[in-house]
Amino acid sequence: MDLFKNLLDRAALRLGYGKSFMAPSPQELSFAPARLPDPTLKSYTPYVRAYADRAWVYACVSVIADAVASSSFALRDPKGAAVEKHPVLNLLWRPNPFMSGRALRQWIAASLELTGNAYILKDALVGGRPGELWPLLSHLVEVLPGKTADQPVAGYRYRVGAQSTVYDPQDIIHFKYFNPFDWFYGLAPLAAARFAADTLDAAETFNRAFFENSATVSGILSTDQRLDDAARRRIMSAWNERHRAPHKAHKVALLEGGLKWQALAASQKDMDFIAGMKLNRETVLGIFHVPPALVGIFEYSPQYNTKEQQRIFYQTCVVPKCQLIYETLTEFLLPAFDRTGQLYLSADFSDVGALRDDEASRAAAAETYLRAGFSRDEVIAGLGLPFSKGAALNAQNPQGGGK
Repeated sequence: MDLFKNLLDRAALRLGYGKSFMAPSPQELSFAPARLPDPTLKSYTPYVRAYADRAWVYACVSVIADAVASSSFALRDPKGAAVEKHPVLNLLWRPNPFMSGRALRQWIAASLELTGNAYILKDALVGGRPGELWPLLSHLVEVLPGKTADQPVAGYRYRVGAQSTVYDPQDIIHFKYFNPFDWFYGLAPLAAARFAADTLDAAETFNRAFFENSATVSGILSTDQRLDDAARRRIMSAWNERHRAPHKAHKVALLEGGLKWQALAASQKDMDFIAGMKLNRETVLGIFHVPPALVGIFEYSPQYNTKEQQRIFYQTCVVPKCQLIYETLTEFLLPAFDRTGQLYLSADFSDVGALRDDEASRAAAAETYLRAGFSRDEVIAGLGLPFSKGAALNAQNPQGGGK
């Protein structure tokens, strides 16, 4: 059975809600190339299409989604100890028969970057517990406002072609970014980057048109002789026939009748064009908080090494996004599995090398803290050293700080 139809058939169709959501137009559903619209219009399909159409948007969103999906997580008790076995862990590791837990996390992260929203349907309920989690296409979901403060969201309408259904609010987990324009929808990073992304798209379209319609070299054919119209047409026709189009690049030119070729160097306008493309590219990367080296741009590597860029990426981008995702799951998924409200989900970055200080730095820090009077156990815990509690450190403490 078709996946969309399956999801639609599992909920009862309800009508009578207002239409604050701009349903995808036929042009949007066909994913025709278009400029990214104002996000307040809630027309998100072009934002999703940008993932396939705009190279730097794809690069940023994919590296973020992969990093978030690859990060470990843990279920913890009130003391912070990890719970190794639990039904909610089984669900998050295998959310449905169609995808893995990593694929679901990747879906959530990418949807947030592109549209500012991600929606997960809690399905196959047994005793109030979901047996499956299904991601919904975020650009096809409409939030239906409630009429009272006790129920701010009345439901979620999911439109797929001519079909639509409304899910109860408790059946949907809604992840969203902060949006100063709308209480119900998140604001995507791509919304802030849309002008730079559109400009890059226009520049790439211009370049493609140049290579498709111009000779592979730019210059002037000149001669001291007088040419009639027929000679000019013959020369230009022969030149274009041999050199016009990308697959004819670098062919040898044969000049006759005293013709001379004068190549034109890049003008200031051309150089400004190139600089402008780089500026827009860096604007897109900056808005997504992705350092250049992580998307294959190494021209800044002498300034900042790759490891430091990875550290910045995790600290300013991946960690906050993972915290948002697991806090949302703790609030809107975990209560069905933990009636006490004492357990919580959290990201675990202990295995991310970019966030760990090198051993020499940690050893120096440990010695400094020991000399300052901290106990060995306190130093081990504070620095996350790979020693068991009470183990002796290979460091001197002349001030007697070890206890």
